Amino acid sequence: MNASGTAKIWTKELVQAHAQAAVAVEFYTLPFYITALCSIKEEQCEAVQIIHSVIMEEMLHLQLAANLCLALDTVPNFKPPQYGSDIPYICPYNPETGECCFLNATLGPMNDTTLDTMLDIETPEQAQLRKDVNHTQPKYPYHSIGEMYDALVVGINRVGTKQFSWDTKYQQSQWDKQNFCQTIDSYQKAQDAIQAIVNQGEGHLFNEDLAPPPWTEKNFPVPPYYRFASNPEGPNPYNGYSHFGRFIRIKNKDLPESYTGRDEPDHPVNKPLQKNFFQLILMLETLWRDGGTNVGGSDVLRTVITGVMQEIFTNTRACWQAGVTPHWFGLPFVELRQGIGIV
Repeated sequence: MNASGTAKIWTKELVQAHAQAAVAVEFYTLPFYITALCSIKEEQCEAVQIIHSVIMEEMLHLQLAANLCLALDTVPNFKPPQYGSDIPYICPYNPETGECCFLNATLGPMNDTTLDTMLDIETPEQAQLRKDVNHTQPKYPYHSIGEMYDALVVGINRVGTKQFSWDTKYQQSQWDKQNFCQTIDSYQKAQDAIQAIVNQGEGHLFNEDLAPPPWTEKNFPVPPYYRFASNPEGPNPYNGYSHFGRFIRIKNKDLPESYTGRDEPDHPVNKPLQKNFFQLILMLETLWRDGGTNVGGSDVLRTVITGVMQEIFTNTRACWQAGVTPHWFGLPFVELRQGIGIV
């Protein structure tokens, strides 16, 4: 069933398509958040640290969504995000009502508009409202990421957990010492991984007794079990709060000074960013397709990915410093393949 219309029953193919949509949602946030972070002039300010902590968890969420695809017998598709276009199963912009899709980002500097879009993406929901939605039959498009994940869990169960192989052969587990599951070999572990995603960020739930605004980050805690342990050298000062709570902390203070840029997609300063982003996509596809068998294995490839991610941050900041808004996806794939030595 096409994402533009609602199917009558859950099928294995529909569940797999929802898992692919989860990958698309998680991938969507990365260029958007990195572009905003790298526009901030003071590289060590708290806003940079907060957004960086969210980006790290978005990388984890992308890994979990990709692992979920393999567990459900479909290979994840790491298509470049298309900002301004709809994501399957997510409620699009409605020109009749003026209701904006919550995934409605534009790549740009860190400012009030960008921060409000970040908050829209990460907006939590009241627990009871989510419980009142019955997903035993597919009902989409969804009005939140959390609702989509809820439906995915129900869909797996409706199709039947034994209809999926729960294959772990090429699943990845990048981060040590997490309480929650990263490798997904059962329905229960799929639920656990999804709970990690929704508790940390998109789809976070709050109870009926949430105080009215103004809020602080403390209004949006992450349960200790689902907190992301990312820094082996010391505590993470932000992992106790959801992404929405962290962005509220930024909003409650004066925004840091940021660069502005001209819209010049053909400017040469964009090319290193485009090449490295394309290389990242190829490596992600390779990891979840064959575990990097032909390039030294998954450990080697994950190390290379870490280096490429660092270069992407550097490339993005270089665009802003040159007075150009970063363009991540300008070059044709043939030119990109030649530029990184792929025929």
